[in-house]
Amino acid sequence: MNDGAEKKSVDYNKVSRVYDTSRIANAETTEKLTRLLRISNNSIVLDMGCGTGNYTFALGRVAKSIVGIDLSIGMLEQAHGKRANLSLTCGDITNLPLSSEAFDGAFAIQVLHHIREKELFLTEAYRVLRRGASIAIQVCSHKQLRTFWFYHFFPKGLDLDLGRMPDSQEIAALLEKAGFSGVGLEICFTDVVVADETPKQYLDKRYRDSISTFAFLSDEEIESGCRRIREDIMTGKAKDIVQKSEYEVANRIGGTSLIYGQKK
Repeated sequence: MNDGAEKKSVDYNKVSRVYDTSRIANAETTEKLTRLLRISNNSIVLDMGCGTGNYTFALGRVAKSIVGIDLSIGMLEQAHGKRANLSLTCGDITNLPLSSEAFDGAFAIQVLHHIREKELFLTEAYRVLRRGASIAIQVCSHKQLRTFWFYHFFPKGLDLDLGRMPDSQEIAALLEKAGFSGVGLEICFTDVVVADETPKQYLDKRYRDSISTFAFLSDEEIESGCRRIREDIMTGKAKDIVQKSEYEVANRIGGTSLIYGQKK
């Protein structure tokens, strides 16, 4: 992580108010999580860093019970608004206020790059899972990040995100170090983290504020990117950039990755 990113932080209570302008629970990811974690109507599942509860709600339709935990009160308030009886806890996922061997599965969606003590996070996940239970962690691999059209307009964001986000191989190694076995990876081809979008949406500050990368960019970098978007929309270049990126995602390397492992 470069110095600029280290000096800034994200106010997730503030972000929570606009977070869902660019986030949904993706159907492909939901299906793969259900299969990888073997979720059934007998399963008790943990959503680690649940945010506004998009996946808590989606997988809660399949599981017997699902618990979402997040450190941001604002995020949890937004999650409660989706379904009043969601089981949500405010807490630190590197020091879970939960019993050992209490869950049949656990998952984390785009969370790991927000955690400094990644080994503690995985040690805690291992502790609260029952023997034979699995964890799945959704990330964007560095290869996937490099294909996203977003970074054509905000190139500094790519450097920042490559520094913030651990690559798939690093996460797999961390899972093995924490004691998980059968570590593997599945690609999601229809999930690029944010909901279906166009470059024009990034001209809206409310939309930009829902994406943590912008918290680490300067005003000048953001304005330069917005200016480039306006110019490329006018010339038609933006459409070509998006189509090339979307082809790579949908047909070659996918938009996100699920790294998974099982407690021995």
